Amino acid sequence: MTEKIDKYKVQAALVRSFFDAFSHGVIESQVEDRNEKTTPQSVKKLMLEHYEHIAPAFFDTMFFPLAAMNYKYEDIAALAREAQQRGDDMMALVRTACGDEAYYNAMVEEYKRNFSMLLAGKYLSNADHLEGYVRKAKEETEASVDSDRAIELTVRVVMFAYVRGLRQTGEDARFDRSAHLRQVHPLRGATLFRLMLDAMNILLLDKAVDFADAEAADLASLFLKVCQTQHNFTVMTNEMDRTYSELMKE
Repeated sequence: MTEKIDKYKVQAALVRSFFDAFSHGVIESQVEDRNEKTTPQSVKKLMLEHYEHIAPAFFDTMFFPLAAMNYKYEDIAALAREAQQRGDDMMALVRTACGDEAYYNAMVEEYKRNFSMLLAGKYLSNADHLEGYVRKAKEETEASVDSDRAIELTVRVVMFAYVRGLRQTGEDARFDRSAHLRQVHPLRGATLFRLMLDAMNILLLDKAVDFADAEAADLASLFLKVCQTQHNFTVMTNEMDRTYSELMKE
């Protein structure tokens, strides 16, 4: 029997993972100097340059994961068709995916929190995220997501957002799409490893993990530390393989 994770915690992890992965994808594709990749100046400049691309990328990446927390997989396509037939705009579709107004409002707050930090040239630390994400109101009924599904959705968000960030390169930039896609193979890519470690940390734990006592070269031990169990680790790696195969078909 798999565990359950509070729905607000899952939703916040998905939103944070999108902004973290998308922004790093943009930076990876456009900043060649390794020392300049995550400076406040670089982060702020690139987020301002791609301001209008954030919302469409967010919708493309997040609609399915948000909907999958609230609806059966087989109902999501029909849900999207009905919304489009009504003429719903992008944010109305996201509102529908969130299931109810409380979760939608929490998602908007997380969106604003992460985006505003990036526009200031900063990233939320794992500790700050876990301390400040939106939680349920006292009068709300407890709601949760199956942990396997939460892990799978988070992996999907990280990998799709990262690749969509990589694809934001300008026409004049030197960008080899196939090479960047190869970099997101689950067995390669330091950036992807870091993104996934952070994502699993904020999804599965209640405090930021200190990796000081872990062997940096032993990726399995690092991931087991944030995944907590071999089962969670296996769910994560299986979904990374599946998502990579899906990305390579695009």
